[in-house]
Amino acid sequence: MSSQPSLRHYAKILRHFAATRSLEVLVLQASPLLGCYLGGFTFAWGDVIRAGVLFLGSFTLTAHVFIINDWAGHADDMRDPRRAALVFARKGIRRDQVARSATALLILATVAFAAIGRPALLLGAAIATLSLFYSCLPGVGKSTPVAASINHLLGGLLHFLLGYTVFHDLDGRGLAIGLFFGLVFAAGHLNQEVRDAEGDGLNGIRTSAVVFGSLPTFLASLGLFTTAYALMVGLAAFRIMPQILVWSVLAWSLQVAWSVQALRRGLGFETAEWMQRRYRLLFAITGLAMLVR
Repeated sequence: MSSQPSLRHYAKILRHFAATRSLEVLVLQASPLLGCYLGGFTFAWGDVIRAGVLFLGSFTLTAHVFIINDWAGHADDMRDPRRAALVFARKGIRRDQVARSATALLILATVAFAAIGRPALLLGAAIATLSLFYSCLPGVGKSTPVAASINHLLGGLLHFLLGYTVFHDLDGRGLAIGLFFGLVFAAGHLNQEVRDAEGDGLNGIRTSAVVFGSLPTFLASLGLFTTAYALMVGLAAFRIMPQILVWSVLAWSLQVAWSVQALRRGLGFETAEWMQRRYRLLFAITGLAMLVR
């Protein structure tokens, strides 16, 4: 019997990661799609095709990022009581099969970006490189406080620009809006570090929440969210973004109130998940407000 994985094995991998990662991958496509729109997307047939190819490339690249992270951290995840049941090895999937799947996704993303143009190809390569640093190089990745947050800040910025530069040259406006997305991405990841602090501590993964504690990390997350809201209000005030976004200050006030509730509840896995659901709703509303022209 051939040692090469059959199509049945790859279908099994697809089903597993669709069940465990597809929602997160899909949610993250809001950033490049908003980038397309804010960069000048119209509903002309040519623009629709380019946006569709961009979505394919971004979706497969994001899936690659998550799968590589799961591949690199599978041993740690096996020791984490909250993650162990979801590890691919528990489903009879081998690491080499996962690596091949991740490589195939990266190739597909690269082909899609190459069809769009050089900016998309370069930005996609930069995002893939940041992913490699985060997942596979502990000295500059997930086991290094601050460095991991910088990685997510840059990743969020580049992911927005991936869509923005499909229809617009890179400029100060795009960088400023992209910084908003980078700040939100970095802040959200700090909240996830609070959520996973117990498991990461067991595995010796030196996240900010493990090294500095959950409270300072949670407050740092709120600080980055606050900076993102302040940036958006400033962009709206200067008419760089729709003026309705000046009212983002109300969303910020609600998030501060929820953060106070979270502190009273006690920081931990359940509270961080509770907080995540609420700030994602706020930013979904903010994203819809960005569509106003």
